[in-house]
Amino acid sequence: MPRGEEKENRKEKIFDAAVRCFNEKGYHETTIDTIAAKAKISKGGVYYHFKSKKDLFLELFHYRVNKYFDQIKAYIKEEDNPETRLLMFIYKSSKILKQNEDFFKFCLEFLSMGVREREIRKVMTIFYKDSINTFKHLIEEGIKEGKFRAIDADKTARAVYFLFMGVFFTYYSVNVDFDLVEQHTFQINNILKAIKK
Repeated sequence: MPRGEEKENRKEKIFDAAVRCFNEKGYHETTIDTIAAKAKISKGGVYYHFKSKKDLFLELFHYRVNKYFDQIKAYIKEEDNPETRLLMFIYKSSKILKQNEDFFKFCLEFLSMGVREREIRKVMTIFYKDSINTFKHLIEEGIKEGKFRAIDADKTARAVYFLFMGVFFTYYSVNVDFDLVEQHTFQINNILKAIKK
């Protein structure tokens, strides 16, 4: 196995262990020792890749979010119809949510810390803006091609984001009575009905 690939595999192992530890104990109660033990590597092995627990916490969020966004973008890349692309984007992101529940439970911890921690708030603000810009671009494509009405793309993109985050928060924080993909698809279908020409 090439050295770069081996290093990436070890980081993935640490990320997997860190997600489980943060979900079980929360950020403040989790230590590098507990992550190392869960990953079955030395404490020094963790510090080889990450200079601190905060560094690991932030890089875990960045790495996984970027990985999932890349998967979604690759999934919708070949589709030309803006309406179908928006639906595919939502469907794929919902599937990724369900397949990676541990990570998205971790995201609740990450988001809640953004209330108090400036660095995490900054990271979440970037995520928010990137998400809005992605949705906005899909909506603007639909307006340009005459598929959607001439609506305010910024506000509509925010509405999509707020619906997505609302269903996400609810799904991972209460005993739910709905299927994540079905509910989110229902919500987006109704937005599409409202904006279609």
